[in-house]
Amino acid sequence: MMMQPPDDPKIKRDERLSELATLQVRHTDAANGYDAGLESANATMDPVLRRLSDMHRDCAEQTARILVAHGGEPDPDGSWLSWVHRSVMVARGMIDGLGADVIPGLIDGEKRVLEQLDRVLEQTHWTDVDRNALIGQRDRIEAEIAELNAMKADTGGATS
Repeated sequence: MMMQPPDDPKIKRDERLSELATLQVRHTDAANGYDAGLESANATMDPVLRRLSDMHRDCAEQTARILVAHGGEPDPDGSWLSWVHRSVMVARGMIDGLGADVIPGLIDGEKRVLEQLDRVLEQTHWTDVDRNALIGQRDRIEAEIAELNAMKADTGGATS
């Protein structure tokens, strides 16, 4: 097998897009997990999970467009973590439905997506339009985390 020289533009493009591709997959995985949770969400959590799923679907589509514009290929299905997220939501919901006790896990998941988004924003090769779109995603996620923290406080931490 012949190795490509290190100055090959495809290698540089792929390295440049790796963090963005990971972000697109994280958004897709999150949306898939939230969709699975809707099957057993209680009346309080149903609109929250719908809102989070919609947000991540929008962000995945937006991130995919940026990826394509830079010569990358989005993954419409997500990673194996989609299966994990779905399984966790289904398993938790089987016991007594998904209630406010899942909020701490939702916050942790959103923070992981936010960390990936920050890694993408640390890169300097994005256009102003791309960067503004990514900053908009970060702002949406931060607002959702704040809302989830408020819900957590209102429910006394982790009750259903």
